[in-house]
Amino acid sequence: MLRPCEIGHRDKARSVNDVKKPLLARRPNEPVPGGLLIAQFLWLLAGVLFLGFGGFLIYEHSGEAAINFGAIALALLFAVAGCACAVLGYRLFIGERSARTNLTWLGVIMALPLLLRFGRYSLLAAIVMFSVVLMWTPSSNRYFKVVSPKPAKTRRR
Repeated sequence: MLRPCEIGHRDKARSVNDVKKPLLARRPNEPVPGGLLIAQFLWLLAGVLFLGFGGFLIYEHSGEAAINFGAIALALLFAVAGCACAVLGYRLFIGERSARTNLTWLGVIMALPLLLRFGRYSLLAAIVMFSVVLMWTPSSNRYFKVVSPKPAKTRRR
Protein backbone atom coordinates (compact mmCIF):
# COMPACT_ATOMS: atom_id res chain seq x y z
CA MET A 1 0.00 0.00 0.00
CA LEU A 2 1.24 3.48 -0.85
CA ARG A 3 1.90 5.91 1.95
CA PRO A 4 0.78 9.55 1.71
CA CYS A 5 4.35 10.80 1.91
CA GLU A 6 5.48 9.05 -1.27
CA ILE A 7 6.05 11.20 -4.33
CA GLY A 8 3.06 11.50 -6.62
CA HIS A 9 0.57 10.03 -4.18
CA ARG A 10 -2.57 11.85 -3.17
CA ASP A 11 -5.28 10.69 -0.88
CA LYS A 12 -7.95 11.28 -3.52
CA ALA A 13 -5.98 11.04 -6.75
CA ARG A 14 -7.93 11.82 -9.90
CA SER A 15 -7.74 9.45 -12.80
CA VAL A 16 -7.67 10.48 -16.45
CA ASN A 17 -11.28 9.36 -16.80
CA ASP A 18 -12.40 11.84 -14.10
CA VAL A 19 -11.23 14.88 -16.08
CA LYS A 20 -13.90 16.46 -18.25
CA LYS A 21 -12.94 16.84 -21.88
CA PRO A 22 -14.03 20.11 -23.50
CA LEU A 23 -16.57 19.93 -26.29
CA LEU A 24 -14.35 22.00 -28.60
CA ALA A 25 -10.58 21.88 -28.47
CA ARG A 26 -8.85 24.99 -27.18
CA ARG A 27 -6.60 27.20 -29.23
CA PRO A 28 -2.94 27.28 -28.10
CA ASN A 29 -1.69 30.27 -26.10
CA GLU A 30 1.12 30.91 -28.60
CA PRO A 31 0.53 34.02 -30.78
CA VAL A 32 -0.45 33.11 -34.34
CA PRO A 33 1.58 34.66 -37.19
CA GLY A 34 -0.38 37.02 -39.41
CA GLY A 35 0.08 34.93 -42.55
CA LEU A 36 -1.24 31.82 -40.83
CA LEU A 37 -4.22 33.72 -39.46
CA ILE A 38 -5.07 34.87 -42.98
CA ALA A 39 -4.65 31.30 -44.25
CA GLN A 40 -7.03 30.00 -41.58
CA PHE A 41 -9.67 32.52 -42.62
CA LEU A 42 -9.13 31.77 -46.32
CA TRP A 43 -9.52 28.01 -45.76
CA LEU A 44 -12.88 28.55 -44.09
CA LEU A 45 -13.85 30.90 -46.93
CA ALA A 46 -12.75 28.27 -49.46
CA GLY A 47 -14.94 25.69 -47.73
CA VAL A 48 -17.97 27.97 -48.02
CA LEU A 49 -17.13 28.74 -51.66
CA PHE A 50 -16.75 25.05 -52.53
CA LEU A 51 -20.18 24.36 -51.04
CA GLY A 52 -21.65 27.39 -52.79
CA PHE A 53 -20.23 26.46 -56.19
CA GLY A 54 -21.51 22.90 -55.78
CA GLY A 55 -25.00 24.14 -54.90
CA PHE A 56 -25.00 26.63 -57.77
CA LEU A 57 -23.95 23.90 -60.18
CA ILE A 58 -26.95 21.76 -59.16
CA TYR A 59 -29.24 24.81 -59.36
CA GLU A 60 -27.91 25.65 -62.82
CA HIS A 61 -28.69 22.18 -64.15
CA SER A 62 -31.99 21.69 -62.29
CA GLY A 63 -34.05 23.19 -65.14
CA GLU A 64 -33.11 20.37 -67.48
CA ALA A 65 -35.19 17.19 -67.75
CA ALA A 66 -32.30 14.98 -66.63
CA ILE A 67 -29.36 16.31 -64.68
CA ASN A 68 -26.02 15.49 -66.28
CA PHE A 69 -23.98 12.87 -64.39
CA GLY A 70 -20.84 15.01 -64.71
CA ALA A 71 -22.59 17.93 -62.99
CA ILE A 72 -23.72 15.71 -60.13
CA ALA A 73 -20.25 14.23 -59.74
CA LEU A 74 -18.61 17.67 -59.75
CA ALA A 75 -21.16 19.05 -57.26
CA LEU A 76 -20.56 16.06 -54.99
CA LEU A 77 -16.81 16.58 -55.26
CA PHE A 78 -17.24 20.25 -54.37
CA ALA A 79 -19.42 19.32 -51.39
CA VAL A 80 -16.82 16.88 -50.07
CA ALA A 81 -14.03 19.41 -50.62
CA GLY A 82 -16.07 22.10 -48.86
CA CYS A 83 -16.68 19.91 -45.83
CA ALA A 84 -13.03 18.86 -45.76
CA CYS A 85 -11.88 22.49 -45.95
CA ALA A 86 -14.19 23.45 -43.09
CA VAL A 87 -13.14 20.58 -40.80
CA LEU A 88 -9.44 20.84 -41.58
CA GLY A 89 -9.60 24.64 -41.37
CA TYR A 90 -10.94 24.31 -37.83
CA ARG A 91 -8.20 21.80 -36.98
CA LEU A 92 -5.65 24.27 -38.38
CA PHE A 93 -7.24 26.95 -36.20
CA ILE A 94 -6.54 24.89 -33.07
CA GLY A 95 -2.93 24.36 -34.15
CA GLU A 96 -2.69 20.79 -35.45
CA ARG A 97 0.29 20.11 -37.70
CA SER A 98 -1.49 17.24 -39.47
CA ALA A 99 -4.24 19.63 -40.62
CA ARG A 100 -1.63 21.75 -42.38
CA THR A 101 -0.32 18.71 -44.25
CA ASN A 102 -3.80 17.50 -45.18
CA LEU A 103 -4.85 20.94 -46.39
CA THR A 104 -1.70 21.18 -48.49
CA TRP A 105 -2.51 17.90 -50.24
CA LEU A 106 -6.14 18.91 -50.65
CA GLY A 107 -5.07 22.22 -52.14
CA VAL A 108 -2.63 20.68 -54.58
CA ILE A 109 -4.98 17.89 -55.68
CA MET A 110 -8.14 20.01 -55.95
CA ALA A 111 -6.98 23.50 -56.82
CA LEU A 112 -4.13 22.92 -59.24
CA PRO A 113 -6.36 21.40 -61.97
CA LEU A 114 -8.97 24.13 -61.36
CA LEU A 115 -6.31 26.81 -61.64
CA LEU A 116 -4.87 25.39 -64.85
CA ARG A 117 -8.31 25.20 -66.46
CA PHE A 118 -8.84 28.99 -66.11
CA GLY A 119 -12.61 28.59 -65.84
CA ARG A 120 -15.06 30.14 -63.43
CA TYR A 121 -13.44 28.28 -60.54
CA SER A 122 -10.00 29.83 -61.01
CA LEU A 123 -10.66 32.44 -58.29
CA LEU A 124 -11.42 29.67 -55.81
CA ALA A 125 -8.30 27.80 -56.89
CA ALA A 126 -6.17 30.93 -56.49
CA ILE A 127 -7.50 31.43 -52.94
CA VAL A 128 -6.67 27.83 -52.06
CA MET A 129 -3.17 27.96 -53.55
CA PHE A 130 -2.48 31.27 -51.78
CA SER A 131 -3.59 29.66 -48.50
CA VAL A 132 -1.21 26.76 -49.08
CA VAL A 133 1.67 29.16 -49.59
CA LEU A 134 0.78 31.12 -46.44
CA MET A 135 0.75 27.93 -44.35
CA TRP A 136 4.37 27.15 -45.22
CA THR A 137 6.02 30.51 -44.56
CA PRO A 138 8.96 30.49 -42.10
CA SER A 139 6.91 32.16 -39.36
CA SER A 140 4.22 29.47 -39.71
CA ASN A 141 6.88 26.76 -39.56
CA ARG A 142 8.22 28.21 -36.29
CA TYR A 143 4.67 28.39 -34.90
CA PHE A 144 3.99 24.71 -35.60
CA LYS A 145 7.34 23.67 -34.13
CA VAL A 146 6.25 25.23 -30.84
CA VAL A 147 2.55 24.36 -30.84
CA SER A 148 2.56 20.90 -32.43
CA PRO A 149 6.08 19.44 -32.48
CA LYS A 150 6.88 16.40 -34.54
CA PRO A 151 6.97 13.11 -32.63
CA ALA A 152 10.41 11.74 -31.86
CA LYS A 153 11.80 9.36 -34.44
CA THR A 154 12.16 5.77 -33.31
CA ARG A 155 15.40 4.02 -34.05
CA ARG A 156 15.34 0.74 -35.90
CA ARG A 157 17.38 -2.09 -34.52
